[in-house]
Amino acid sequence: MKEKGIIFGIQRFSINDGPGIRTLVFLKGCNLRCQWCSNPEGQRFKPDLFFQPEKCIGCQACIKVCPERAIGIKKGQIFFQRELCKNCGKCTEVCYAEARVMKGKEMSVDEVIKEIIKDSAFYTRSQGGVTLGGGEPLLQVDFAVLILKKCKKRGLNTAIETAGHVPWENIEKVIPYTDLFLYDVKHMDPKIHEQYTGVNNKLILLNLEKLVKKGVLIIVRTPVIPGFNDTEADISDIAQHVAKFGIKEYDLLPYHGYGKNKYNLLGRDYPFKNDKILNEKEVEKLKIVALKQGLKVKIDG
Repeated sequence: MKEKGIIFGIQRFSINDGPGIRTLVFLKGCNLRCQWCSNPEGQRFKPDLFFQPEKCIGCQACIKVCPERAIGIKKGQIFFQRELCKNCGKCTEVCYAEARVMKGKEMSVDEVIKEIIKDSAFYTRSQGGVTLGGGEPLLQVDFAVLILKKCKKRGLNTAIETAGHVPWENIEKVIPYTDLFLYDVKHMDPKIHEQYTGVNNKLILLNLEKLVKKGVLIIVRTPVIPGFNDTEADISDIAQHVAKFGIKEYDLLPYHGYGKNKYNLLGRDYPFKNDKILNEKEVEKLKIVALKQGLKVKIDG
């Protein structure tokens, strides 16, 4: 089993990723490329560099330590050639203004657990716990299993956020140590799904069916994305499929566009071109559609 993994964030006091107050651990690496991705820094398995030029104080310490000469100065201005950057992180170690920050670092299971148990009192009072998210946490499945095992030994409630596009054996490995699966179903049409996420939905829906047969607790979640799945017909199709399996809870996650600035920080173009934000009335209509299938529906975010 893998004792170390790549983490790109630990979010404390989360209330939207399972019951109660939770600690959300973000595992790096994802095999989907959703155009609207809110955590693009979680897509690659390697660390990524966030650069915020407005924070730069011009100390030039980064220039001195960059082994690739990706950072320099011209006419009194610091420039950054990201195409030369190898994400070694040396510039971040000397950037006191935090204009350069690495997203993603190797951590041991015990290091992760040490962070998690800092808030154990809040878990007890709120019936909360720990959620593994990403990225896609089930792509670092052995690391995830070890974290979940140690959480269960401490009596903590555990949850996993997954897009389900992983080998079934990865899901099987975590079932004994997972109290709740937060499972994304984004669209029922495999071609449209692939157009917007880079993969079709066949494996996702197959794994959901297998997971249901295991009798585990599942909440299906749909990020409601303008131009992709924001019609009543889209949500009705998903809700019908969810209800067919006897799943009781369904969450709608309206698009917020928070990932857009992160692409800028990564030096990448934001691939999603529809910036429409659904208003409260539009989202409520979609909720009513899902409620007609007998589901308990919640709007998150």
